Amino acid sequence: DIKHRRIPILFFANKMDLRDAVTSVKVSQLLCLENIKDKPWHICASDAIKGEGLQEGVDWLQDQIQAVKT
Repeated sequence: DIKHRRIPILFFANKMDLRDAVTSVKVSQLLCLENIKDKPWHICASDAIKGEGLQEGVDWLQDQIQAVKT
């Protein structure tokens, strides 16, 4: 059961290139992420078509997985 494991959670906030895009902070608030206290989480602003923000998210996730292994 993953509920009790410290598995990192990565959220991609896609379409951040749009004029009326919601900020990462607002996404966090809408998803009530501040309630997740037992797992590391990160929101990565992204534009999947241009590939922006994707590498940042993957890098963060790799770092978190490495930290769990050590």
